[in-house]
Amino acid sequence: MSMTRLVSFARRRLAARRLNVPFTRATSFAMPQTVRLDGRDVPLLLPEEHGVRTAFVELLLDDCYGLRRLVRRGERIATTLDIGANVGLFGLAARVAFPHAAIHCYEPNAALEPYLSHQAKIVRCDYFLEAVGCEAGRVRLDVNVAESVHSSSHMDPNGAIPQIALRTALDRLGGSADLVKMDCEGAEWEMLEDVESWRRVRYLTLEYHLRPDEGHDLIRTALEKLGFRIESQTQVTNYGLVFASQRRTGRELRKSMA
Repeated sequence: MSMTRLVSFARRRLAARRLNVPFTRATSFAMPQTVRLDGRDVPLLLPEEHGVRTAFVELLLDDCYGLRRLVRRGERIATTLDIGANVGLFGLAARVAFPHAAIHCYEPNAALEPYLSHQAKIVRCDYFLEAVGCEAGRVRLDVNVAESVHSSSHMDPNGAIPQIALRTALDRLGGSADLVKMDCEGAEWEMLEDVESWRRVRYLTLEYHLRPDEGHDLIRTALEKLGFRIESQTQVTNYGLVFASQRRTGRELRKSMA
């Protein structure tokens, strides 16, 4: 086993131990029934799908969204906005990292509500069965038949699902967000056009999606235009992960909104 893989394995084992979750290797990882939160074991409710098991390892053990870097810095994260909450795993990861933060989770797929509502209760966060976009409207949802937790939304005036504007989601959270996480299967590009709203966000952790003819520099350009500094970027074939921070300080952001 290479040194990189050894380090990754050790980090996973340590994260699993802190959550009181059994872990030997990712290929044989079984969905846990409970997780350690606030010093006690609380029950989880998760669908038995391969995508959810993979997501648990990536979010809770690998920290793919980079929450631990904020913890190590001692950053005060008081407000967190989760766009594309799915079954609530990011909300759980955010609560572990930021015990006292207000967390709002948005998920347009109502079929996932039994799982999301359960996780929201144990995590003590608010959830909304709505899509988030650049403007308010209606959307239709395309759900992956093989994996119900994978879906994408598209603007449609006759759609069954309500969509709120990003600025409305920020207003509900108190006017700004210390941290925004987005994983919305391509809908992120529309939201990144809302320049004013992104000035009210300190940190952004994002899974972005590309069309076949697009390069990974596209997301860097888009975020830098919004005033973000790219701290890390992981590139995969047609998608990637980015962690970015506003160049302005939290005090400057609050002053600009006053």
